[in-house]
Amino acid sequence: MLRLKIEKGFKKDIKRDKKSEKYSQLDFEILKDIIKRLQEKKPIDPIHDIHPLHGPLFGYEAIHIKSDWILVFKIEKPFLILVMLGTHSQVYEK
Repeated sequence: MLRLKIEKGFKKDIKRDKKSEKYSQLDFEILKDIIKRLQEKKPIDPIHDIHPLHGPLFGYEAIHIKSDWILVFKIEKPFLILVMLGTHSQVYEK
């Protein structure tokens, strides 16, 4: 199982998204489940469209929690590093 490493930006992003009330409790449960599956290296439903990133985010991966809510992460064994969370414009603007 990968150990979790949470970057400062992710902490700010999740705080912002909880405060915004744009996402439901179920959305956050789905996020938790996906993070747990990534940590345990378990399969993730293809509907979440996990894919590598390019350009300035080369080396990172993104996974869609919802159609426009994205988790950016990186696996550097033994860590799963949570980097960013947000909409397309929020993630690709940073």
